[in-house]
Amino acid sequence: MTTLDLIAVIALASAILFLLFTVLLIVLRVRLGRQLTKLKRVRTKNKKKRKRLVRQRRAVEKKRRKYMISALALFILGSAGVGISAYTIYYQSTNLNQKEQEQIVKGYYYLNDIEDQLMLAESGTGGEELSSDLTTLASRIGAFAVVRADYRLGSDYQQLLNRYYSSLKDLGINLASRNLTFYDNVEELADFKEDVAKVRSNQKEVFKAFSVNEDSLKEQK
Repeated sequence: MTTLDLIAVIALASAILFLLFTVLLIVLRVRLGRQLTKLKRVRTKNKKKRKRLVRQRRAVEKKRRKYMISALALFILGSAGVGISAYTIYYQSTNLNQKEQEQIVKGYYYLNDIEDQLMLAESGTGGEELSSDLTTLASRIGAFAVVRADYRLGSDYQQLLNRYYSSLKDLGINLASRNLTFYDNVEELADFKEDVAKVRSNQKEVFKAFSVNEDSLKEQK
């Protein structure tokens, strides 16, 4: 359970308690209202009794006002708790958590590394380490096979993110299944670059949906 989950649960639980006490105070106020009505109906010629009745009515009226103020305050607190809980749930359904952010950043840099390696292959300056580097990248990207979007996200966001993860996984499998020197074949290289472009397209959709600042990622590299 994340910190935001705890906030949502505590806020909702508090709101329920506040609202229950609000109902209780309203019920008590209604009962006092009935009591006040009975006191107002009492008529007596005895001066002392009249004074005592006036004091009782004032005490009941004061208590009713106190209950009303308390009920209003608790209602406001309960409404605030519901609002905080609802906003927290909404926030989690539309924003990436820390783990998701890390996965997206990894995917971004892995894809950049693959494109850099392909550029070296095209220029013929990759050297003997090129095949090894691509194999390493293939295994890292293939790890996205077990990555899934957080269930707290809205369904549309989950589908978008899972499509991106799936395309990364497929790219890793594609890369791992190719000949170690496939980049020497112009047609194979062009075909693989198309696959990379598809992943990059999915990535851009994710960045747009979650307002990811790509320029910031470029600076951090």
